Amino acid sequence: MIEFYIAIIVLVFCLYQKWKCSYWKRRNVAGPAPLPIFGNLIEYIFARKHSGEVYDEIFAKYKFAAYVGIYRTFNEPVILVRDLELVKEVLVGGFQSFNANDFYVDEKIDPLLARNPFSVSGTKWKENRNLVSPIFSAAKVKGVIPIINGIADDFVTYIDRELEKNVVDFEAKDICSKYTINVVASCVFGVEGESFTNPDAEFCQMGRDVFKPSFRSQLVVIMSTLLPSLNKVLRVPFIPDHVDKWFRNTVKQVQKLREKSKKNDLFQLMLDTLEHKGTLSEDDLVGHSVTFLTEGFETSSTLMTYLLYELASHPDAQRKVQNEIDSVSKEYGFTDEGLHKLEYLDRAMHETLRLHSPVYTLSKVCTKEYKLPPQYDNDKDGTTIQPGTTCIIPVHAIHKDDEIYPNPYRFDPDRFTKENIEQRHRYSFLGFGEGPRICLGMKFGLAQSKMGIAKLLAKYSVKISAKQEMPLQFSKKTLILTSENGVWINFVKREF
Repeated sequence: MIEFYIAIIVLVFCLYQKWKCSYWKRRNVAGPAPLPIFGNLIEYIFARKHSGEVYDEIFAKYKFAAYVGIYRTFNEPVILVRDLELVKEVLVGGFQSFNANDFYVDEKIDPLLARNPFSVSGTKWKENRNLVSPIFSAAKVKGVIPIINGIADDFVTYIDRELEKNVVDFEAKDICSKYTINVVASCVFGVEGESFTNPDAEFCQMGRDVFKPSFRSQLVVIMSTLLPSLNKVLRVPFIPDHVDKWFRNTVKQVQKLREKSKKNDLFQLMLDTLEHKGTLSEDDLVGHSVTFLTEGFETSSTLMTYLLYELASHPDAQRKVQNEIDSVSKEYGFTDEGLHKLEYLDRAMHETLRLHSPVYTLSKVCTKEYKLPPQYDNDKDGTTIQPGTTCIIPVHAIHKDDEIYPNPYRFDPDRFTKENIEQRHRYSFLGFGEGPRICLGMKFGLAQSKMGIAKLLAKYSVKISAKQEMPLQFSKKTLILTSENGVWINFVKREF
């Protein structure tokens, strides 16, 4: 009798899964056939491919579709967006229907990340964004340029010292992370990051522990994007417990120092704003401090890493960058005005973001019933998606689409001249996202990255190390683009 009931349960479960697997077919939406339970993501679940790579392949297969109906785990139906006008609609025009990111954070499990505007929606998103966005304004970034300039000098001095010790090979992500964490420590918290002088510097270590590839990081990403209900059981925070405790202690110490002497930095601005609003709780103060870390540390160091790699791989482009740096610095110095004059370097940075976008996808959750356009040009009607349906925008695939960017794997900074940008669809470049949820730390990240690279290349040329494995292999376990075996480079002192 027990065997009979088990057989009935298994049969019902299989029939239910088969019915779920026909969701898009019943709505006349084309897409790849899913597997029960695993949907179209079995290769990602078993870490054979990054989810972004899976979406890239689907994007390429359905070349003439405006969108594709696919399935995630437990056959959850989602939409993969292909058409750039629909990308625009999801990110901007239909924002009222797509105002939430598909990244679930339980405030009870992850109270610090729950303060990040990326993780919340609705009223909380507006409140958090309104608090953080003025702190990253152009005027505030301009105010900390002298601080960034000094840390960039320390960066060059660090390379000098390492070369004097006969260090030949440098892992680009490691050294760029040291630089960006020192910038965040100084510009945001008014303290020394010490990463250039102390191999055990806590600021650097804690920053890395949030983003480093591991089984744990892969599990957290899967639960935050695919299986949020599982995290209610396992209760694994995105911010590790030891990082949470360290940040709380650090922020308390900084706050105590500010009682005696205020500083003109980003932390002080946040502290004053929270006090004025009467919302100065520990979770708010520490949570927004972690936002500064995530906005200013990881993505900027990732950009710098792959920019050094591309310039080392393309000596002609590197020489153009260096010639521009020499000319601009002679007239303007390494000032805010000087940084804005580095136009070719700016183009090289955007081309690097196109080739090596820190995130593979942007995922938005439908919060209000929405009518999609026809999937194909010859279709008579579209389909209506319901609240809770995720729309995935495959950034990596769009950036590598040869119909938008001819010879898409070639590094060519001139793709981002004003004339070429104007000829392309605005939403063909999504290195910072777009719309109301565009990256808050964009101006800060570009400024520190540009300053660090400019100071390095003013003194050194960069080459690919013999230690570098080719082609680059990327981790399947992280949300942010991460090289599996590092990016190895050499520095050679320039001769004038």
